[in-house]
Amino acid sequence: MSVINTNQLKSALERLCLVVPKRATLPVLENLRWRAAKGHLELTATDLDNRLHISIPFAGEAVDSDVDALVPAKKLCQLVKTESAPSLKIRIRNGKCEVSANKRTVVLSCADPNSFPETPDGELKPQGQVLGSAFDAALRRALFCVSTESGRYSTNGLRLELRGSVFRVVGTDGHRLSVAEGTARTEGSSTLSALLLHSGATILSRLGLADEPRWVECSTCGSEQEFNLFVLPDGTQLITRRGQGQFPNYENVLPKAPLEARVVFRRDELLEGLAKLSPTARKAEVPAVKLELSHSPVSIKTENDGTANSVALESSLSRIIVCKGN
Repeated sequence: MSVINTNQLKSALERLCLVVPKRATLPVLENLRWRAAKGHLELTATDLDNRLHISIPFAGEAVDSDVDALVPAKKLCQLVKTESAPSLKIRIRNGKCEVSANKRTVVLSCADPNSFPETPDGELKPQGQVLGSAFDAALRRALFCVSTESGRYSTNGLRLELRGSVFRVVGTDGHRLSVAEGTARTEGSSTLSALLLHSGATILSRLGLADEPRWVECSTCGSEQEFNLFVLPDGTQLITRRGQGQFPNYENVLPKAPLEARVVFRRDELLEGLAKLSPTARKAEVPAVKLELSHSPVSIKTENDGTANSVALESSLSRIIVCKGN
């Protein structure tokens, strides 16, 4: 029997369920691996492309220190979410997982761990570190540009680059491009350039790094270095399969310095204007909005089947910054 802090287990299970497939092609993937080792509980979930491993301490001495079983992930998570007791007593024996608290005991079926996918082997190669909060922000800023077409291997994921003291996350669907940068640490002249699958990048963006001031360690692993390994400051490990294909040469479309002009809008003002144009733009065969900068006031407009819709951003004139190139 093991005693576990309820809040710690709840937090771990919520994270692990990010990896558990909604519709698993293999029934074993609906489970998480539950192992007791050296005073800690080791929990692992995988969808074959992504593997999340979390370690949490026992709240008391573990009587059963050699437990290794598969437990239904979502059922256990739903159960723990409804529990208000500060700690839970969990016993795994005879193919059953018994969860006890507040004079209540719930029994879940367990499975043999031998069918659970193994951790990728091969040499582990550290690549560098990225600042947690900056990495979270970069992922969120780039993910919306990722292609939703599963057949486009090069654009249905993000590109991650580590160079010196800067990391860069790039997302594109061939029409839009988002480039976000942040602080990194690398050793010597080592660099990293890897494709992150959309699923892996999405999981990373939901692991609670937004307010994390510490570093996330980045490595590659696998027999052919076909996996990325991210180790969070709390020890959580996420192994993600690297994407396939050749990422577009996005640097060809980035503005080159010196810039002729730079225009800065108030975000809420621009969003309000775009919302007004949206009904017209969505009816077009190729939805698009034109940004007209050559006249004052600056305006945004769209056309469809002879109908033109334009919004002048007059109130932003005092906040427009124009920097003429030399």
